[in-house]
Amino acid sequence: MKRLSILILGLAIILSSCSNISDKPVSEKLSTDELSRAIKSDTLFTSFYENLRKRVDEMNDINKAKFNDVTYRGLFKHVKFSQDTTYWKPLYEKWEKEWEKDFGIYSTKADSTLNYWKKYLEENSLDKYVKVELATINKDYYDYIGELKEVNLGFKLTPLRGPIEQISFNYGYKAKINGDKYFERHNCISTSPFSSPTIRYWEVEYSDKNDFAGKTVETFLRDYNLQIEVTKIRKNDINISTDDFNIPEEISDYFTYGDEDFMKDYYKDKVIKKIIYKDYLDKWEYTSKKADEIREKEDKLCFDFLKELYK
Repeated sequence: MKRLSILILGLAIILSSCSNISDKPVSEKLSTDELSRAIKSDTLFTSFYENLRKRVDEMNDINKAKFNDVTYRGLFKHVKFSQDTTYWKPLYEKWEKEWEKDFGIYSTKADSTLNYWKKYLEENSLDKYVKVELATINKDYYDYIGELKEVNLGFKLTPLRGPIEQISFNYGYKAKINGDKYFERHNCISTSPFSSPTIRYWEVEYSDKNDFAGKTVETFLRDYNLQIEVTKIRKNDINISTDDFNIPEEISDYFTYGDEDFMKDYYKDKVIKKIIYKDYLDKWEYTSKKADEIREKEDKLCFDFLKELYK
């Protein structure tokens, strides 16, 4: 009973504030007086109006006409309803439990699949034929201004099971602290045979050279995570490539990009949907679908309008 009273009070407050908001179509701008009354009734209307106005002004005339019955009052009420945590929190908690019951089991199945491919890759890795290490960072500067001209990375190639005739590998790196980019891959190819440890050089791309300015190998590896992957070798006139392993793309993406904790679930979900259960919904998809069903039922016109506005 107490909970019902709180909900009724909250609804009364929303309806009271909305009554001071214009019923003018959102395709038309509010006058200064209309905007002032709306902001005084609810300060959240300021950001609502700014974001809405910018997007609506960019809509074509056909869509403006299609949603001409959407008013500021109705849309603001709908948005407030969509953001009412008192209403939505228990629903999301309920849906998350439903998701765990219906879809949680697939996470364990994905772990088994990933463990299989991890073992497979370890047993077939090209790393058993050759070891690749960052050995030196060479920098070249302009004589007349002293500015960094180019950077060349020296990778030490060590054959582990006899001579290597050709090798292809890639590398990627990311800052250990506040790393804001994925491990973008840079390809390196050497076609000259080697039968003992040797260092070979590849120029760093222009956009990355400043990451190596003032760095030694030791300080670079201190500050950055470096990934190196051997993708192809030629040995005894036979080409051996990771392409021959027929690894599903989703599995490869998981091992390549799912190193960070916040990305693991994203790439695991892709593995489940593509390989294990095609009708799988991740937790966000499941709860969003449930919430959209309620929002659409509450006000289909405003719901459809917002979908059009933010697609």
